[in-house]
Amino acid sequence: MKKIQWLGIALAALSAGCADKLPITSMLPLKPTVEVEVDWKLSLGETEEGFLVPLLHDHMLYVAGEKGELRAVDPENGKTQWDLKTGESFASGIGVGEHEILLSNKKGEVLAWLPTGQFLWRTSIDSELLAAPQGADGMVVVRTAEGKVMGLSEAEGKVLWTQARPMPALVLRGVGGMTLGHGVALVSMPGGKLMSLNLSDGTIQWESLVSSPHGATELERMNDVLGDPLVGDGMVCTASYQGRAACLDSEHGQLVWSRDVNALGPVVEAGSQLVLTTAKSDVMALDRSSGGVMWKMSDLEGRYLSPPTVTASYVVLGDAEGVVHFISRENGAEVGRLATDKTPIVQAPVYLGNERVLVVNRTGKMFALTAHATH
Repeated sequence: MKKIQWLGIALAALSAGCADKLPITSMLPLKPTVEVEVDWKLSLGETEEGFLVPLLHDHMLYVAGEKGELRAVDPENGKTQWDLKTGESFASGIGVGEHEILLSNKKGEVLAWLPTGQFLWRTSIDSELLAAPQGADGMVVVRTAEGKVMGLSEAEGKVLWTQARPMPALVLRGVGGMTLGHGVALVSMPGGKLMSLNLSDGTIQWESLVSSPHGATELERMNDVLGDPLVGDGMVCTASYQGRAACLDSEHGQLVWSRDVNALGPVVEAGSQLVLTTAKSDVMALDRSSGGVMWKMSDLEGRYLSPPTVTASYVVLGDAEGVVHFISRENGAEVGRLATDKTPIVQAPVYLGNERVLVVNRTGKMFALTAHATH
């Protein structure tokens, strides 16, 4: 557990307050064609490692603080709808099931609330989670630091099945994800692996390599698959740290295409394209069907970019100095930017709809921003 926790902190160096010690590249001058405005602000306090990403679900925004505050917020105006002081020490991002909001705590428990704020259940799994719990088809699925994927009853939290896989010596914390649906759980795993499980009983349908480890040290050999796999058009697409971006056949896990890239976070969907950021802070758009590079933007190299999110018109990212960048989906050109409060933004913004995004910085401050084309 110490190795896992240390590595999460090391890779989240910006979220640990080290931005002033890193050589951050100055931004190039910009003539914006988009005006970015702050719609509202909110704060739930500093988070140790920056993994408590807010969740937008059914027209409501759910935010959690590391010290146990859980709040439902109207995404239109930032006004609190309900606010709970749970007393928990939350440890993972917020997940969602068919009828509940899901979190985990540092004691290795999974917890569920109704969207109204009513508490439902808690289940001890005796292990810290590496990703937010997710639910579908009457099942809640969690991935633990010990390499277990577990299926819990959505109604009461009872553990129904466990699938254990070997783990490398070092893994990244807070980067793995899951996509559930149509009776299947697609799980991002360390060691460059992507796994498809039967949601009802946890049996493995297929397990495939997105990328293979390489290098002399354990640190160099890390290649965890990042974020929630993207599913569509008969393929599942993802990226791995120090590895590759790839799409696989969703039924059998056979590789359709791959491209060597040192991804910093998961791929996100932008129509027929997949967008990602690299460890050098390049922003890339790949053709989803072939993996070909549609465009690449390198003007922000050395800015320590967050993973991106995609709106109807823009790719949006934060950087180590708290600047939020809006990039054209069409050609990768930066069209607008806004400085927040100079605190690093290390997680992907949350798209709220209507060209509005929510960014969260290291100190737990949240900014809802809307982009308007200038005329």
